[in-house]
Amino acid sequence: MRISKTSVLLALMVTVTSFNLRTIAVAIGPVLPSIQDELGMSQTMGGLLTSLPTLCFALFGFLAGRISGLLGLHRAILVALIVNIGGQAARNVSDSTVGFMLATCVALAGIGVINVLLPPLVKRHFPARSGLVTSLYTTGQSIGLTMASLYTAPLAISLGSWRGAFWVWVATTALALPLIIWSMLRFRDWSGGSRTRISLAAVARTRLGWMMAVFFGMQSAQAYGQFGWLPSIYQSAGFTPIQAGNFLAIVAGIGIPFSFIIPNLTMRMKNPAPLVVALAVCGSIGYGGLIWNPTVLPWLWPVFLAIAGSFFPMILVLFSRHASTPAGTAALSSFSQGIGYVLACIGPFLLGALKDATGSFLWPIWIQLLMFVPLTICGLIAIGSGTIEDELEATASGQ
Repeated sequence: MRISKTSVLLALMVTVTSFNLRTIAVAIGPVLPSIQDELGMSQTMGGLLTSLPTLCFALFGFLAGRISGLLGLHRAILVALIVNIGGQAARNVSDSTVGFMLATCVALAGIGVINVLLPPLVKRHFPARSGLVTSLYTTGQSIGLTMASLYTAPLAISLGSWRGAFWVWVATTALALPLIIWSMLRFRDWSGGSRTRISLAAVARTRLGWMMAVFFGMQSAQAYGQFGWLPSIYQSAGFTPIQAGNFLAIVAGIGIPFSFIIPNLTMRMKNPAPLVVALAVCGSIGYGGLIWNPTVLPWLWPVFLAIAGSFFPMILVLFSRHASTPAGTAALSSFSQGIGYVLACIGPFLLGALKDATGSFLWPIWIQLLMFVPLTICGLIAIGSGTIEDELEATASGQ
C-alpha cells in the first residue's frame, strides 16, 4: 500500500512532538540540588516541584477537549506547544522559586493538553495504522525520557549550569514547531474534523470511562513511583547514587523497544487480555525481586519493571481501539488521563509517607506490587468492553 507524503510528515510530527512530552519533567531530578541552591528553594518546595507534572497533567487533561473544540485539533496542539516553549524559556531565566514554579506550571500545561490530543489526532489521520503510529509516538517519548534522564546532568556540567542544560530541551521542543505549523495549514479545521463533541460528564456515566481511568491511573502511579523512589530503594540496599541511577536508566532504556512492540501487538491481537496478564506478572516479578533481595541480580528487577511499563503505550492504543470516532477518542483520552493523573499524584506521596512512617522501603514496594490488582482487573474489563460511543448510546437509551 502506497504511503503518501502527507502521512509521512504527520507521523514525523507526532514522533518529534512526543519526544518532548517528558523531557522537562524528567530533567528536573538530576539537577534538583543545583536548582534549590541557586534559587534558595526549600525541601518542601522541591517536593512540590516533583509533584507538579501529575497535577498539571490532570488539570489540563480535563480542559484539553474543550480547548480542541474551540481551536480545532491542530491549532490546539500548536498553541499548547507554544505555551510549553514559553513556559520553559520563562523558567530558564527565572531568579526566584515562585517564578520558577509558575513557569514550570505553564510549560506543563502545554504538555497536559498535548498528552490528550495526540491519540485523537492519530485516530483521525491513521484509522488503519493507529497501532504503528502510536508505536512511533510512544517510542519517541521513551527516547526523550531516557535522554533527559541520562544527559541533563552531564549537559549541566559541560554548559556550566542547569540553565544551559534546560535550554537544550527548549531547542529540541522547538524542532516540532515547523511540522505542527505545516499540519495546521494543511488541515484548516476549527473543530478537530467534526462538530460533534462528547462531554466528560457523559464519559463519567460509562463503565468503560472509569475502567480506563483507573487502568491509566494505576500505571501512572507505578511509573512516577519508580521515577521518584527506585534509586532510593537501591541506595538503601547499599548501592552508590550513580549505581542506583543506572538501575533507573535500565527501566527507561529497556522500555524503548517495548514502546514500539506493545502498541502494534495490542492492535493486532483479537483479544489482548493475555498481554495485560503477562505484563502484570512481569511487574510483580520485578517488585517481588526487590522485596526478596535487591542486591541479588540487581539489574534483573528493573528489566521486569521496564516490561511492565509497557502498559502506558498499550493504554494509548486502547483509547483508539475503544472509540469509533476522533471525538470519542478525545473524550475517552481526556477523562482517563484527567482522572488517572489525579490517582497518580497519590502514589508517590503514599510511598514517601509509608517510608517515613516505617523507616523501610518494604511496605512502599508492597504497595507498588498490590497496585497490579486493580490495574489488571480494570484493564481486563476495559479490553472486554465495546466502544465509548456504544456505551453512551446504551446509557442514553436506558439499557
